[in-house]
Amino acid sequence: MRWRVLFACIDAVGGIVFAIARFLSLGFARRRAESDPTRILVVQFDHFGDAVITTAIFGELKRRFPGARIDVLAAPWNRAVFDAVADVDFVRVCRHNRFAPGRSLAWIPAMVVWGWRLRRERYDLAIDVRGEFPHNVLLWCTGAPRRLGWASGGGGFLLTDKPAFVANRPEVDSRATLLELLGIESRDRLKPVFHPCAAATRVAKAAWEELEDDSVVRSRIVLHVGAGTSAKRWPAEHWRRLVANLSAARCVSIALVGTSSDTETARAILGTSASSHLADWTGRFSVDELGAVLEQAEVLVGADSGPAHLAAAVGTAVVVLFSGTNSVEQWQPRGAVVRTLRTDVSCSPCHLKACPFVEHKCMRGIGATRVLQVVDELLPGRSAKGPLAVLPGNNTKGSLS
Repeated sequence: MRWRVLFACIDAVGGIVFAIARFLSLGFARRRAESDPTRILVVQFDHFGDAVITTAIFGELKRRFPGARIDVLAAPWNRAVFDAVADVDFVRVCRHNRFAPGRSLAWIPAMVVWGWRLRRERYDLAIDVRGEFPHNVLLWCTGAPRRLGWASGGGGFLLTDKPAFVANRPEVDSRATLLELLGIESRDRLKPVFHPCAAATRVAKAAWEELEDDSVVRSRIVLHVGAGTSAKRWPAEHWRRLVANLSAARCVSIALVGTSSDTETARAILGTSASSHLADWTGRFSVDELGAVLEQAEVLVGADSGPAHLAAAVGTAVVVLFSGTNSVEQWQPRGAVVRTLRTDVSCSPCHLKACPFVEHKCMRGIGATRVLQVVDELLPGRSAKGPLAVLPGNNTKGSLS
């Protein structure tokens, strides 16, 4: 409430000042904004999954403005996503931003500094997909005559175009709403896309061949065992039971992926398993290579996190284990085959990084048996050994969305 009151006051004063300024310079501003942009800037500092969602807009921007150069101002942890997008011409990296680890406040002056640095690039159009006051300040500092974004986080008076914010609207549809302000009607066809390079495809192919050293045709399953926050993590014992059941019931190759910080979790899941068709690949691949690994798999099972969005973007079937932190409707990946599993809890959506309750019902309530059943529905029939086998243990089911 304190932040809402603060930004309401800032917006009230800023709105009056900028309304007067726009009135005094109306003719010049209109002449610059009416022509098609030749230089476009997109700002995206936040998480890996958000960056994958934003890949949906670049093809549409390039089709609408074929002669324009499209640059991205990204963060170190998501720049690889934009490096892989053919329609992005250049990626700049801002290391100091609000989403950087630690408690440094260096990101505050960094927004202004970066904005003024980018003025010399003379962008005609600047877009922020997040909707926060510091980002709107940055867009204004660039001097771009047309600035698209959201007013919901404050600083709407710094933008020239700002659609109405709709709570729980799918993130891809929110991106489409921004594009509509540019005359791009793409809501029905807009979806994230990711195309691994040839080198990454070769790396992934070699990795899968390590698990398939016999003549049996196996389905490839990827398990993303990490998550951006502890509130989104599925318990290791649930993963362990899922792996045991998948191995018992199917002819499959199973790969566990995540960052190097997830290696300990992967070891706890695998235990003493000695199967040659089960591997720990945590910390092994770049983003481009992970995209290729997912592209060559049949199914990904994972939390509401970046790899789930990446799998959907490369066309792989996805089973998302949703915690109670976010809205499923808003954050469900957009892809050809996406299944979401969740447990209804009264405290959702909490938007917390760590669950304050020992029971952690929203994630523990998603049972391995239910996940197994959904995976079985998605796997090609050629890999079946027979009726699905379920080992004794936790049969708690989550709800399917």
